[in-house]
Amino acid sequence: MSYNKQKSLVANVEAIETAMKVKVQGRRATDKEKDTLSLYSGFGGIKEVLNMGTDKPITEDMAEPIGKLQRLIDEYPYFTDTMRQQVVSSIKASVLTAFYTPQSVIDAVAQQIQKVFAENGLTMRSFLEPSAGIGGFLPVAMSDTDTHAFEKDHLTGLVLSVLHDEAQTYTAGFETIDSEITENRTFDVIASNIPFGNFRVFDAEMWKKGGIYEQATKTIHNYFFVKSMELLNEGGLLAFVTSRGVADTPGNKFVREYLVHHANLITALRLPDTLFIQTGGIEVGSDLLIFQKNTHKSALSGREQAFLQVSKEMVNMSGQTTEYANRLFTMPKTTLATGSRITMNQYGKYVRKYLWESGEVSMFKYLSGMLQSDFERYFRKDILANGGSQPMQMSLFGDMDCDMDVARQRGKRAYTDNTEDWMKNGALVMFEGQVGTLQYRKSSHYTATAVDFMPVDDGKVNIERARDYFPIRKTYFELSNIEREEQREEKALREQLNREYDAFVSKWGFFHDNDNKEFIMLDSLGVEVFTIEMQVGTDIFKADIMREPVAFQKETTSKIQTSMEALLSSLNYYGGVNMTYIVQSTGKSEDDIAAELKGEIFYNPTASRWEHKGMFLAGNVIAKSKEIVSCIANLDGKEKVYAEEALKALEDVCPEPVPYEELDINMGERWIDTQLYAAFASELFDVETSVMYFDVNDTYLVRLQGYSPIAYNTYSVRSYNGEDLFVFALQDTVPEITKEIYRGGEKVRVPDEEAIQEAATKIQEIRSKFNTWLDNRPIAERDELVRVYNERFNCYVRSHYDGSAQTFPGLSFEQFPYNDLYPSQKDAIWMIKQLGGGICWHEVGTGKTMIMCAGAYEMKRLGLVQKPMIIGLKANVHEIADTFRKAYPTAKVLYPGKEDFTPSNRKEVFSKIKNNNWDCIIMTHDQFSKIPQSEETMIEIFTEELADVERSLEVLEKSTMRYRSGKMQKGLEQRKQNLTAKLAELRLKIESRKDDTVDFHSMGIDHIFIDECHLFKNLMFQTRHTRVAGIGNTRGSQRAMNMLFAIRDIQNRNGRDLGATFLSGTVVVNALTELYVMFKYLRPRELQRQQISCFDAWAAIFTKKTADYELNVTGAIKRKECFRTYIKVPELAMFLREITDYRTADMINLDVPDKNVRFLSHAPTIAQEEMIGRLVSFANSGQWDDLGLDTPEPDNLDKAKMLIATNVARKMALDMRLLGGKFTDDANNKASICARTIHDYYVRSNANRGTQFVFSDLSTYKPGEWNIYSDIKDKLVRLGIPADEIQFIQCAKTERARKRLFEDMNSGKVRVLFGSTTMLGTGVNAQKRAVAVHHLEIPWRPADMEQRNGRAVRKGNTVKLWGGNVVDVVIYGTEKTLDAYKFNLLKNKQMFINQINNGTIAVRRIDEDSMDEDSGMNFAEFVAILSGNTDLLNKAKLDNKIMQLEKEQAIFKKSRIKAERKIAANRQEIEKVSRTAERMRQDLEYISSYNGEAVTLLLNMQQTTAEETGRELHRISKTYRSGVYETIGSYMGLNLLVHSETNLTGLFDHNSFFVEGISGLKYRYGLSGALPLGFVESAQYPRITLEKLPVLLKEQQNRIGKLESELPTLQEIVSREWDKADELARLTLECKELQRKIEADLNKTEQQPETSSEPETEIKAAEKVA
Repeated sequence: MSYNKQKSLVANVEAIETAMKVKVQGRRATDKEKDTLSLYSGFGGIKEVLNMGTDKPITEDMAEPIGKLQRLIDEYPYFTDTMRQQVVSSIKASVLTAFYTPQSVIDAVAQQIQKVFAENGLTMRSFLEPSAGIGGFLPVAMSDTDTHAFEKDHLTGLVLSVLHDEAQTYTAGFETIDSEITENRTFDVIASNIPFGNFRVFDAEMWKKGGIYEQATKTIHNYFFVKSMELLNEGGLLAFVTSRGVADTPGNKFVREYLVHHANLITALRLPDTLFIQTGGIEVGSDLLIFQKNTHKSALSGREQAFLQVSKEMVNMSGQTTEYANRLFTMPKTTLATGSRITMNQYGKYVRKYLWESGEVSMFKYLSGMLQSDFERYFRKDILANGGSQPMQMSLFGDMDCDMDVARQRGKRAYTDNTEDWMKNGALVMFEGQVGTLQYRKSSHYTATAVDFMPVDDGKVNIERARDYFPIRKTYFELSNIEREEQREEKALREQLNREYDAFVSKWGFFHDNDNKEFIMLDSLGVEVFTIEMQVGTDIFKADIMREPVAFQKETTSKIQTSMEALLSSLNYYGGVNMTYIVQSTGKSEDDIAAELKGEIFYNPTASRWEHKGMFLAGNVIAKSKEIVSCIANLDGKEKVYAEEALKALEDVCPEPVPYEELDINMGERWIDTQLYAAFASELFDVETSVMYFDVNDTYLVRLQGYSPIAYNTYSVRSYNGEDLFVFALQDTVPEITKEIYRGGEKVRVPDEEAIQEAATKIQEIRSKFNTWLDNRPIAERDELVRVYNERFNCYVRSHYDGSAQTFPGLSFEQFPYNDLYPSQKDAIWMIKQLGGGICWHEVGTGKTMIMCAGAYEMKRLGLVQKPMIIGLKANVHEIADTFRKAYPTAKVLYPGKEDFTPSNRKEVFSKIKNNNWDCIIMTHDQFSKIPQSEETMIEIFTEELADVERSLEVLEKSTMRYRSGKMQKGLEQRKQNLTAKLAELRLKIESRKDDTVDFHSMGIDHIFIDECHLFKNLMFQTRHTRVAGIGNTRGSQRAMNMLFAIRDIQNRNGRDLGATFLSGTVVVNALTELYVMFKYLRPRELQRQQISCFDAWAAIFTKKTADYELNVTGAIKRKECFRTYIKVPELAMFLREITDYRTADMINLDVPDKNVRFLSHAPTIAQEEMIGRLVSFANSGQWDDLGLDTPEPDNLDKAKMLIATNVARKMALDMRLLGGKFTDDANNKASICARTIHDYYVRSNANRGTQFVFSDLSTYKPGEWNIYSDIKDKLVRLGIPADEIQFIQCAKTERARKRLFEDMNSGKVRVLFGSTTMLGTGVNAQKRAVAVHHLEIPWRPADMEQRNGRAVRKGNTVKLWGGNVVDVVIYGTEKTLDAYKFNLLKNKQMFINQINNGTIAVRRIDEDSMDEDSGMNFAEFVAILSGNTDLLNKAKLDNKIMQLEKEQAIFKKSRIKAERKIAANRQEIEKVSRTAERMRQDLEYISSYNGEAVTLLLNMQQTTAEETGRELHRISKTYRSGVYETIGSYMGLNLLVHSETNLTGLFDHNSFFVEGISGLKYRYGLSGALPLGFVESAQYPRITLEKLPVLLKEQQNRIGKLESELPTLQEIVSREWDKADELARLTLECKELQRKIEADLNKTEQQPETSSEPETEIKAAEKVA
């Protein structure tokens, strides 16, 4: 009988209905009901069920049973809603996988297995079918067998449980067997038709075993084989029907090897491809594999060896081959087939197809005979156990008594003992009488961790020594962990640790003895345990942890005598003011303490506690005031008095609110409610609009609730419509629009600058309209914005930190030339103590080293921190350590040297840090980067991010925007899936450069002082502003990421921001955008409160992006963006100043020399004059040849013309010889002038052997190459200065050489020192005799200038004794070059930075200039500056603006012309669509009034069934080939047509079928016109096609309405006037006037006679104008 899926579906539904009825009634099924249940065959091949629960049509004959199935599922009382969804999904998923084994195969297998048990007198005690379906293989079990069956599918499991009520059935996956079956977990026979596919099975126990077992869990078919073999009793039988992939796939060889090494192969039979036709209507390749378990076999048979191999067959002489197939099936009697042939499968691959052309009865007989033959030959009754000499019965004959210790594996194996939390990879353990190490395995698929045991060579360990060592280790880690986590002393454990350690030492000697040390170092935890014993010289003693806690400081009140001391201690012990503790510590009453500490502490009634002024009167004082006001009415007595005093203090310090007119709001500021943006968008687009914001990825979603002609016409560019541009406007970005061009004969995509500028113009228009719209909103709305802004941003107060009262116990000045700290140092230390960190922004030479040393010691002394750490530059760190030791001679300081940080030694250093109470730990930046960061901290950080992603997905799921946010949803889901992997990868990158020892978290470091913190500014951050120059390295550095993890670890432990102190004279190196990085490090919680989740969110509030336009090499206009303007500057400044102590040398009145800035400007040489002209030509043309250089053209010329021009101009200004060997020296160039100036200072300061620093970054010393250093040195030698008195910093290659060089400078032995900013700008103390600093070129960054000048203008310079206390800073400039421009740029940047920090900024916005080292400067300004005419500079700026406006005008005109054309096109389209709609209406009226029979009639087949009609249509579809519409029949009197479609190459693709209306319109069936697969469905294609006619007519009517709705908008665009016409006319007039002035000046200059001038002119910096 052929397969009938309709009958199968009906049988399935009846079986399900029967099973549900039996279950609900709580009874057993009758025999008749079991007959019904046994007809259930699953849903394999019944594709109609895929349309369950959807609007998609279902054929009439299938609709009724599918509808009934849906009702049964919906009404079954034992299904929850979630289970119902799972059931439907499972049915649909089974269409391609659920195919039941024919009964003849099952009967043959069952008959043979039962026969072998009976004939051998064996008892089948237990049977398992792991993928049962409805229990097809359960007949294999014998009458008294304990039978178990697993089925994962809910419906199939239901039928199974009712049909086989005598068996124990489980509706669960096979992988749950260990939890489902608690007793008798092994089986004598396991048989099933198992699933196949690349689906991972989540079995933690199998995965933990590793190796073959872990690999098997990755694919379900391999898993079933391995898991079942493990569950099989020795000698038991495994019989599986499985897909051919197990035997044929090369990648599955590992599972075949496992099977033949653990069992004897009884039967391997290739089944016919047509086997499942009757049960599933599908051809599929399958095998029958039967094994007998034998884990002690010593060799493989020839059949088993063949089973391991796969090979291909040759198909034809052209060399084509089949897919791989198992070699065993080429042997006789290994296929159940009457024949075979090579054919192509559905995937286009050649395979051998096996056929069975006889009946089912003959198949049963043939299969039974083959099985009997195999069992007679290969089944073994007397399998020996464990390879022993004595035969042993398998479990079928009774229990075995084998000595498992004899056979126990001695190599690597799974570790099954319990592991302690503190154990880790490489830890030594004792397991099964062996000593070995643990190896941990982790996977993203399992929460558990697998642990393997790797034995150590017995010759390397003394087992008795190991037994004595392990208790010490266990006690140590328990003690360390408890005291660190619970912050309480464990005296009993400490005493136990001492007893165990003493016993070990008395028996084996000290840990430091060679044998003990060698053994302990075998343990990955040994380095840490080893440090409980310390050695200094020849003395060995116990570490601090053996005497006292080292993870925290024990509370003591014995030293607290004053209220202030008690207050400071309270801040440490309790995280705030604990009045009870202070009362007990001082012996005074609360009222007395409150009076004594008035102004120092305030009562906070919202928390019912006292708080310190540093916390209470600082930070967000507005929020604190509101909270107190809300509860003060409920207070009385002294509590109310204290609260009122606190409120008054808060009100006194609250900032003045910023009014609306000063807010300077940007569209897209994330703190603004999205409802406001939605209201603006609705008004802009004239249709209801929704706006949502997701902070997890800083993304806006915008959705129009209807069609908007404005969005699709006024605000559309290329493929971007108003919705898209509105999002870009919110993000203040511009889309990257590209176009295709031909380059070198090939198509390439390049930026479409014209389209980009058009988009930018419209985006800017949206942004401008938003501000105008906002200005016209009701006052109440604007007041609400003001309130929210002030509460969120203008709410911070910085306390005045007066540190004058500090006494600094323990600080010694004996070895310093001063006897007190500067007031500025005391104030900074006080701020650090009060806030718990901050930013110490002190100018170079103002004493940051002592701030770090005294600050760290004070925080430790007062208990504010337990283990402070200082990290600094390699060049400075020795001085820091030396200062600390001199300042605190008795302090316990750890300062590891270079050798301590070799891979072999650093583990011991890390353990010393952990196990001792250090007053301070000092190391270099590089050494710090080698400390492993805590995985726990990383997990916390990224778990929080994962929670944000999940929250965003939930919000998106519930929103109405799901249909427009598919890309975002997919992105969030991908991010959710990959987050753990991303973190693991990041951890591996960090850990790959460090040792797996103590990590940062376990060290207990709770505060870091970071000297020269600006070196950590390259912290990774995401941004969309990819066109913006100068925002730093967004990819970040590993050093910065490491620091972020460390600071986050401290912050998480403390529960608040800061946790570190950043120190530098140049915290902001170049641009104010760098402030964001500082805030990301130190203030993550405050940024989160301000709704600033990323850099773009911060930039949207505090910056305004400006855009310039320039002509590139091809003549196209290129857009350049930069953050030139900063807004809301006072609030930005306060957010910084709240945690910053900023001091310059002038503010401190530091004892440093005065700085006299000299700008030596000189005329260009003849060669430079010529090059200036060439540069102007190059800037205009972009042709490399215009420069006249003998160097090759750069590869990036077309992309970075102005950057190249800027760099050439810089080199030209310094020395022409930097541009090539064709240029020669000149007596009036910068090098010659500098040499003469240096010589002048040399002579004038000769009596006191004055020294000078010379800086140049553009041309540094390189042996064998021309460079400016060597050139100037040669000139100086010729002027009479001895060569050995002139040195280059690059020649001092070691730290010792650098130190000796600086000593020679301080002694006057070396008089002139050349260097770059990087090598000479930091870590240099050679200022003792400095009289001048020379800058051969201006650095890009203010920080670099500060660092350079700080080498001489600093404390310790003796010039005050003999040189007027003045150091000259000499800056060399060449006229008509960029030197003066860069000098003023630098000066302005520094001025802004100073004003922001000292609170003297008088404006709400500041502007920076835009030139930087990454992009060069603007073309027009570049040409103007090189010309030396300031009028030209002004004209260049006007030309730039005019060019931009003219481009906007051209775009405006284009948009108007485009609108005119679209109006005409719309009117034509309306007319055309109206005609089509009228014709459709005629056809619809005809169909509605038709009274005849609606039957599909073909021309050559008038009287046929629907199936025959469909079959003929399919024949036509296969054979017809013509581009003519051919009539093939009729339906309701209408013609049926067929037409051949072609592909892009003109070749035939497929035939489309149509119905032709009386109007002549041709209606295509479906989307493509192709017939459906079924014959009956094909015959109904005309009816289905015409049923869509009302929908098509409605679409035409909607199309007309949409086109008509666009006309008013388009007409408005046509009639609109350009609103910048007056501005363009005014600027054009100004430009003409300026041009006339320039020409007049040039004429006047030409008429004047030439006069001689000095080659150089000194211009005071204050008077120099760019």
